[in-house]
Order: sequence, then structure tokens, then C-alpha cells
Amino acid sequence: MSGVTFGISPECLCHDVRDNVARAPALEEAGFEYIWEGDHTLPWQHSSGHSAGIFTTLTAFLAATERAVVGGMVIPALGIRHHPIDVAIEVATQALLYPGRVALCVGTGEAMNEKTTTGFFPPLRERVERTVEGIELIRRSWESEDYFTHEGKHFQSFFRLYTKPDERIPLLCAANGPIMARNAGRHADGYVAVGVPPAYHRDVLIPAFEKGAREAGRDPDGLMKCAWVSTSYHPNAERALEGARVYGGLLIPEAYHHIQDPRVIESRALLVRDEALFDAFCVASSAEQVIERFEAFIEVGCNHIIWADMSPDPFLVAPLCGETVLPALRARYGAAA
Repeated sequence: MSGVTFGISPECLCHDVRDNVARAPALEEAGFEYIWEGDHTLPWQHSSGHSAGIFTTLTAFLAATERAVVGGMVIPALGIRHHPIDVAIEVATQALLYPGRVALCVGTGEAMNEKTTTGFFPPLRERVERTVEGIELIRRSWESEDYFTHEGKHFQSFFRLYTKPDERIPLLCAANGPIMARNAGRHADGYVAVGVPPAYHRDVLIPAFEKGAREAGRDPDGLMKCAWVSTSYHPNAERALEGARVYGGLLIPEAYHHIQDPRVIESRALLVRDEALFDAFCVASSAEQVIERFEAFIEVGCNHIIWADMSPDPFLVAPLCGETVLPALRARYGAAA
């Protein structure tokens, strides 16, 4: 296997955005080719929660670094909080200012972000439809040479993006099940799955994604298959577990669809067993533990690994990765061209 790349999400919903921007150059220097950031209006937990606007944060990461590709991770271009054309304009503007260094991942959204701010959160089937149609609108905005009219099921638009980026912007789609994985293969440049085990990538997501890509006449080998690995590192094992424990809400299905209050999510998270946290997250007190966890995803076919940082002391991450984790993984699996 070769061509594996690595990204990190500094996680501005659990770490102060100012600290994350300050350490972005060190993360780039450590060897991360991508810096991703999630789009949240509310955090996953209350005690150490933070808020930051996604497009301003991404632009700050771009300004603080020199080479890394920077992208919004799972921005819901549903026409609820974000209209697809607004997303297209924002991301295209970033790409004009930082050529070749911008990416985008869209997805079906979460109630804690959409419903809390708009009062509206349609059923999953409709959100899937909106996501697929939103991808079409974003692509047309970036690529159409003249005005276009879109008369779809959920969007009716008349638009022209006057100043277009010179380079194609990678557009990924979140997929935690076979339907969205197949849609991602048909319409996007890659998929990302959050919190699923390596075997699920191998047995369910990658086959569905590759099937969708071939149906659209595309080569799946050239597309991104991304594992979002929630990771808490600290040399003290108990501190590492504490960093993961308050994010147990990620393992509660209702938190994605019904529970909206971070205080309630956190109280439920504290009931999640430690064994479940170790199964779902990378909870590590050594570089070897991180390497072993990331290798499991690479071995099943994922070619982009994202460290989603829950670490209690995030300033420890860059030295660990730059000195040990990323060199070891690249020595075994090669570097992307």
C-alpha cells in the first residue's frame, strides 16, 4: 500500500480556537498534510466546550500555515443553516486566496447544530436528498462558465460564480452507512466515516463507495477513503481516558438526532463504560498505541487518516506525531505523491 495521507482536526469545539490557530504551524511541521475542522454551533459536551465560526477558523488556519490543505469537515450544505451556494462561495474565496490548499467535506448534519439554530431538522431521507443535490449545486457553482438555473426538489437557484478558483477543489462527503457511501462514490471525491471500526470500512463502506464510483465511471483508486479517528493522547493513561470520557456522547445515537443540549449529552456520556470508549476511540498513552490504532484503518483500505483531537493537553500532539507516529507510519505505508 502507498499514498496514505494524514490529517488532523484540532477540534475547536473542545479547544480554544486561538490556541488551535497558534499550534497549527507545529501540526503542519509535524507532517500533517491536511488540517480539518468540524462545523458546530454547539459542542459535544459542556464542561470544556468552545464555539468558533467555521469559515473564519479555516481561513485563520490557512493564514497560519504554508503547505497544509485546510477543509471544513462535514459542513451540512442542506439549505438549513448553510445554503449550498453560500458554501460554494465561501470555499471558492478561500481557494482564490490560498490556491491548491482548500478542501470541503459535506454531510447530512446533526440536530444539535441545525435544529437548535433554525428549529428545523428534516428526516434522514430528506437530508440525504438535500446533501446530494447540494453537492450538485456546489459543483455547478464552481464549474459553470455562465449563469445556470437549478430546478431541483429542494433547491431552486439561478446563479453564476464570477471569480472561480484556478484549481479543482476536493469535495468529500460524510458516510457512516452504505447508502451515503454509494452516493459519495457517485458524486464526491471521497468519503469520511466518523467513529466506525476498521472492519466496517472494509466490509460495508469501501465496497459501497467503490460501487458508486464505478457506476459514475470513476476510478475509486484515485479517491479518498477517510477514517475519522477520535483520539485522546496523554503520557498518563488516566489523563488520556479523561480526555475521551467527556466525549462519550459521540457513542449515543440519540445525540445525533434528538438530544440537543450539550449538558444533557455530557451527563449521558459519563454513563458510557470505559470499555466502550476504548473500543470506539483511540485512547493512548504511547506513540505505539496510536500507531497500532491508525494501522488498523490503513490495513483495511483507508488511505487518509484523521486524528480528531480530544487530548487533554493538545500541545503534546505535534511532538509525538512529528517525532514518532507519522514517520513510523510513512516508513511502512509510503507517502502520498
